[in-house]
Amino acid sequence: MKKPRLVLSAIIAAFALILTGCGSSDDSSADGFVGVILPDAASSARWETADRGFLQAAFDAAGVKADIQNANGDKAAFQTIADQMLSAGAKVLILVNLDSESAKAVQDKAAAQGVPTIDYDRLTLNGSASYYVSFDNEAVGRLQGEGIKGCLDAAGKTKARIVYLNGSPTDNNATLFKAGYDSVLRPLIDAGDYTLVDDQAVPDWDNVKGGTIFEQQLAKAGGKLDAVVSANEGLGLAAVAVLKKNGLNGKVCVSGQDATVDGLKQLLHLQLHF
Repeated sequence: MKKPRLVLSAIIAAFALILTGCGSSDDSSADGFVGVILPDAASSARWETADRGFLQAAFDAAGVKADIQNANGDKAAFQTIADQMLSAGAKVLILVNLDSESAKAVQDKAAAQGVPTIDYDRLTLNGSASYYVSFDNEAVGRLQGEGIKGCLDAAGKTKARIVYLNGSPTDNNATLFKAGYDSVLRPLIDAGDYTLVDDQAVPDWDNVKGGTIFEQQLAKAGGKLDAVVSANEGLGLAAVAVLKKNGLNGKVCVSGQDATVDGLKQLLHLQLHF
């Protein structure tokens, strides 16, 4: 599972490097602030329950003034927040994008005003960020794949029916997560040990849509599944809700990542049942 605190020191370091590069002899950068735009509160609980608090604490410890806001899944709001931060004198913008296109527009506007940007967690494809601070997301995916295999091995299942419940097709992280877990599971699929019943992406990491898609996957599998390879805990817990309705929770391996409390509880539940 990913741990948000592990990247905070890198963010502060990147921020410090940017201020060093754009500072002047009169230290005008001290009068500004760093603006942070989080993507939503629905796709993953981590943005509000973990990242906001850890970021604020890290900025406070570094003596850096920060304004942290959440776009709540709204691309227009994302743009408006960015415009307001730039107008208010932000020296740096840290962005967790909703998609690359809308974030690129923000980065281009910031660059035109001489304000550097940092991509946090999600890479803005074709963007102009000065730094990209994230995890090794393909390695995260590999750990998910290894976790699924380990769960199936522990259950004594050498033959398994699985589905992929992938993240948003507009998020490069989702592509990397899938590349990681597929690198572990694909050889077993190609060898005929595992059967990939279905492979679907969930638009915008929407947990409600994820639950609906998984219901369709479960129906396609005829109610017989051994594992759900879900790209994060929000989607994994949406799948778990469907499994509960069908009396299958604790009988099907489910992956996740984001280190949420609910995700950890589900991990414990699986360990007690397998």
